[in-house]
Amino acid sequence: MTHLLRQRRWQLALVLMVTFFVGFLDRINITFALPLMAVEYGWSEAETQKYGSLLMGLFYGAYGLANILLSPIAARFGPRRSLMTIVCLWSLFTAMGAWVSQWIMLLLASRVLLGFSEGVHVPMMTTATKIWFPREERARANSIIVAGIFLAVLLAPMLLVPMMGQFGWRAGFLLLAAAGALVSLPLIYRFVHDAPEQHPDISVAEAALVAAGREREAEEEVSGQLLRSLFTTPRFLLFFVIGICNNLMSIGVTSWLPTYFTNKRGIPYEEITFLVAAPYAFSLLGVALWSTLGDRFNIRALLAGLGFGGAGVAIYIALNTESLPVVIACMTAAVFLFSAFTASEYALVQRILPMDQFAPAMGFYNGTTALVGGGLGPALMSPLIGDGEGTWIISAIALLTAAMLMVYYRMVRY
Repeated sequence: MTHLLRQRRWQLALVLMVTFFVGFLDRINITFALPLMAVEYGWSEAETQKYGSLLMGLFYGAYGLANILLSPIAARFGPRRSLMTIVCLWSLFTAMGAWVSQWIMLLLASRVLLGFSEGVHVPMMTTATKIWFPREERARANSIIVAGIFLAVLLAPMLLVPMMGQFGWRAGFLLLAAAGALVSLPLIYRFVHDAPEQHPDISVAEAALVAAGREREAEEEVSGQLLRSLFTTPRFLLFFVIGICNNLMSIGVTSWLPTYFTNKRGIPYEEITFLVAAPYAFSLLGVALWSTLGDRFNIRALLAGLGFGGAGVAIYIALNTESLPVVIACMTAAVFLFSAFTASEYALVQRILPMDQFAPAMGFYNGTTALVGGGLGPALMSPLIGDGEGTWIISAIALLTAAMLMVYYRMVRY
């Protein structure tokens, strides 16, 4: 492990994980603020669902559009400069959410601006990963980066619930704004470079290993392919639908868990910390396990499909039982199984997109799946989880996604 940490590409992955951790906290802070906002503004349950869906959905709408529209521009500047710019912007707009919160329209606008500022984050991170890591290492490299998501979801209740409960929900926004400016930005400046040949302190052996991996992959890629032609290839279109379904599930369910426990289960806000964090306690183990197995046996899509199938069953049981321990156990199992897809999603996209079109194509994939899945997820899951009727639809989406991943595995064998 010490040897790996001295290698520049793995340092890069760890720094990108930190930026994902802070950025994702900025993204989901609204889910923990929402119960307190409802009390402060005197919202009814219907109004809480309405404004909550708007605050979450507007972010993902802007986030998705920025992925699509801004990724080609960010690609011209390179990952390093683009990441530094967007960290400054999203820190500003996170703080803005606290400053203008007394005006609901300005609060909604701050979420739109935050979504735009985070839009090219994933395309630039995955571009850097495709450049820096050989194909055989990418599931593990990407799993380190996306571990930032699970760390954020796991630690957010422990960090934000006590702080927001004690000092108000605006304090959580301001803390995260400071973390972006004081933690993420200096790390990017020090450790992130667009390519190994631009790094001032990389060993000859590591540079040669990365270069050899890029040469092997370039021999199999079709260079000069028009971007629009990628969107008509069956395997890209299939994975595009899979990505939408994944966001419907992951964003929709995660966004409403705090409100589910406070409104549906009647648990006081101060006591939901463990309940929200518990389902994600094993997610980091899951990401490490599935990515290692996927890289070792070259079965990333197969593992993701099996995970989605099992998670669909677990979620159905969780949302149709009165036993709180069963809810926690099943949600924990579901998140553990979902992480099989999260561990390999970016590696699977990197496998089918050529380098010369990667950033705009990745922006289209990540942006559109977030726009559709993230925009519709909270709105779709709100009545299903909140009213407790039709919860079978959530499991049906998971099982359909599992079937599509099995087909995808047969197509790419990766």
